[in-house]
Order: sequence, then structure tokens, then C-alpha cells
Amino acid sequence: MDDEGTKVFHNDDPAYEQWVAQHGGFVLTAPRKGKYMLHEAACTHLGTRDPRRRLTRKPRRGGERQETLVAWTEQAIGAKLIRCQSCM
Repeated sequence: MDDEGTKVFHNDDPAYEQWVAQHGGFVLTAPRKGKYMLHEAACTHLGTRDPRRRLTRKPRRGGERQETLVAWTEQAIGAKLIRCQSCM
């Protein structure tokens, strides 16, 4: 794990897909409109069902516990995150 029990994936789809398959958990996506978004790892919004999509073109941070990702966002970035309305 990288920081505080989380793992960062950037331009490495195979490692990301393997981590999700082994750990499940939660995924924090890169800022969109200035906000990080928290998803369950199985969320359809993460695009894992589309083989043409590059999943980690923008960095993603995975964690087994959502509290870890929330704390990382608040401490490391100084920002609040938003939770996906579909999976959370």
C-alpha cells in the first residue's frame, strides 16, 4: 500500500483490475469539477465493464475501507469528497 493503507493506480489498468478483484473495497477517482468522488469498487460508473476504456488514465486511489480514503482526502488534499449517488 502507498499512503495510509491506500494504493494509487495511474496508467496501469492491469494492476488496478487485479487489485479490485483481490480487495474490492472502495475507489477514489481524480477530481472532477474540483471534487474527488468515492465509489464502491464494483460501481458501474468506474467503467470496468468497457474493455476499450482506459481506467487509470487519470489516477485512482483504492482502499479497503472508505474511512481511510475519506481521511486521506481531507488530510493530504485538504478537501472534502463527494460520494457516488449510484453506489453509496
